[in-house]
Amino acid sequence: MFVLVGVKDTVPVEAKAFTNPDVPYGHTIRQETAVTDALNKKYANKLIMDKGLALCVFDILTAEDGRVTWGNGLMFYKVSFRLMLFAPFVGEVIAGRVHSTTRHYVRVSLDFYNDVYITPNLLPPNSAYDPSEEKFFYWADADEGELMTQQQLLNTVKSDRLYIDNGEPIRFRVSDIDWQPKKPRPEIPEWKAELEAEDEMEKVDPIDEAGFRIMGTIAESGLGIVHWWAETPEEPQEMDQEEE
Repeated sequence: MFVLVGVKDTVPVEAKAFTNPDVPYGHTIRQETAVTDALNKKYANKLIMDKGLALCVFDILTAEDGRVTWGNGLMFYKVSFRLMLFAPFVGEVIAGRVHSTTRHYVRVSLDFYNDVYITPNLLPPNSAYDPSEEKFFYWADADEGELMTQQQLLNTVKSDRLYIDNGEPIRFRVSDIDWQPKKPRPEIPEWKAELEAEDEMEKVDPIDEAGFRIMGTIAESGLGIVHWWAETPEEPQEMDQEEE
């Protein structure tokens, strides 16, 4: 799920990056720390196309002395480093939590990443969407090999349904990874951005906006809501004691 990739880059570092109000007077921040902060600012939480989501700099392998360019006072460092990526592979089993549900998918959160989607065709057989509860459920009491219609599933007893509730721990298998190119947008004033963000929340579906989208399946034994597969403790058997 997490991989390290080697990267070579030239990164600019501002002079003020070597000072910090929290550091005692007369002390400066180490060069490695300042360069690492600059690299994290550039790469952290960015998508590396066809690779994965960059999380942070793991370590710096080599770094040349910084050079100052005329006119801006920035120190430029040529560095080679290892970058940690979130890069799951197809077939990998991952645990997360149910983030939200719509009629078209179940969205799963990994805490640091929320673009995992489970569409109805990737749910277990005999699953359906309950409009009144606004969530999917799985009917586990069907006979083996029996496929029920959506209407039959909606006529089942609610108390016997296994619902996929928001916030529940869920285990899924990666079935596909989709990359969608994102076009850059022009900068807009902050006040206008807030208004547009409110409008977009109502219009734009997050599954369409995700540049790095993971499709998961729970249509296998052992996958789905974790407590579905919790083992019930066996009752201790009483041993008959023979009377002496």
